[in-house]
Amino acid sequence: MKMIKPAILGTLVAPAFILAAGMASAEETTETMEATYLTTTPENTFHADALTGNQVQSTVEDDQDIGTITDLVINEDGQVTAVVVGVGGFLGMGEKSVAIEWDSLELTKEEDGEGYVISVNASEDALKDAEEYTRD
Repeated sequence: MKMIKPAILGTLVAPAFILAAGMASAEETTETMEATYLTTTPENTFHADALTGNQVQSTVEDDQDIGTITDLVINEDGQVTAVVVGVGGFLGMGEKSVAIEWDSLELTKEEDGEGYVISVNASEDALKDAEEYTRD
């Protein structure tokens, strides 16, 4: 009978230690995942709305507007990988979406410093002929 009591005590104490260790581990994880906050826009960054709705200009066709940025493609690391440009059509009707890789774009600050001029080394016809981007 004396052998049974230590065995029962051991089976009750072991889970208590495991539970306590798991709770301590969870507390550590929670502390390391605390949110950080910004109060101003960091230098050399911009907001998505500084791009969406803006015209993309062609460096091939004397800075002619060739499409409008409608969306951004962002990877899981938070990096912009492409912009989606609406090309062709009239007042949004018949417009086709083309995704242009981020590295293909050239961003230049506007003279007033408020926005960006967005250029790509492609013509409007090249974008119209490009394969349409389909959002999954």
